[in-house]
Amino acid sequence: MELRQLEYFLAVVECEGLNRAAQRLYVSQPTLSQAIQSLERELGVALFHRAARRNLVLTSAGTLLVPKARAILDGVVAARDAMSRARDLKAGSVAIGTMPEMSSDAVASWITSFRARHPDVRLDIAEVSGVGALCGEVVAGRCELGFTTLPVPTDGLDFVQLGVQRLLLVMPPESPAPAAGRLPLDALGDMPLTVCSPAQRETDRVGTALRDAGVEPRLMASMPNRHAQLTLVLGGGVHAFLPLRMAVQARRLGAVVVETDPLISVPFGIVHRRAALSPAAAEVVHECKTTLDAWYAAIDSHQAEGAGLIDAANASYDDVHRPITARGH
Repeated sequence: MELRQLEYFLAVVECEGLNRAAQRLYVSQPTLSQAIQSLERELGVALFHRAARRNLVLTSAGTLLVPKARAILDGVVAARDAMSRARDLKAGSVAIGTMPEMSSDAVASWITSFRARHPDVRLDIAEVSGVGALCGEVVAGRCELGFTTLPVPTDGLDFVQLGVQRLLLVMPPESPAPAAGRLPLDALGDMPLTVCSPAQRETDRVGTALRDAGVEPRLMASMPNRHAQLTLVLGGGVHAFLPLRMAVQARRLGAVVVETDPLISVPFGIVHRRAALSPAAAEVVHECKTTLDAWYAAIDSHQAEGAGLIDAANASYDDVHRPITARGH
């Protein structure tokens, strides 16, 4: 059964005959008659009584078909309208997956401009246990986008790099800062650390970097999330490696933030299936990349003037991360 056949059927019903229906549809009467007969053969019932010198009259089967046909065609119109709204970013949703190393609050800060521009598109953000689970959600189609650090363990996914995640050492307030500005990893000694227990990949990366520098990590506390890590650090007695964005927030809360030498870092970005992204998802990727590119460019500019990484990031943070409406756009 084709939509065109149902359109022709309803036109004949509404026009009470083939001639007027053919004129309305701009088709020949034989073409319309053949289409109706084809529909009847497919359904296995007669839809009209055919009598000489009379208009076509619906059979009982034809009467039953009328509301069904109208519902189908109304549904098609509604679907086309919904797709048009989704294409124009006036409706729809994007399912986004994150992992502990790429926390949902970080992603939320990068898509603020998307929300300002497209308030009618719903964003569903869910955090999963790790990169394997995240990629599984994307492959299965339950998430259209997945924010992750490299490497990505699943074949068949495309990766859009957004930047490099840099981990800075966050120390309790009033901790002595290194005179040289940077603290060599091999100088950490038995410094007590708190880690984010779900972010095992990040913990492993920090541990490997310290061991490569000849330092055995002294893990004194395991917290359920980064905010709990930071709360513990601010209370004194332990230290944490936190991403640059959160390190800026930590410094504003009174923590002492230090670059290490070498800096612990890893590329991060978005994974998605190789099929084309929905217009909304493609726009989310674009907005995130635009936000982060602007931040990195501002950081580079401040560093070129002699600022350290944390000072440069702090000076650039508000202009990039506050809502786009507050920036006059």
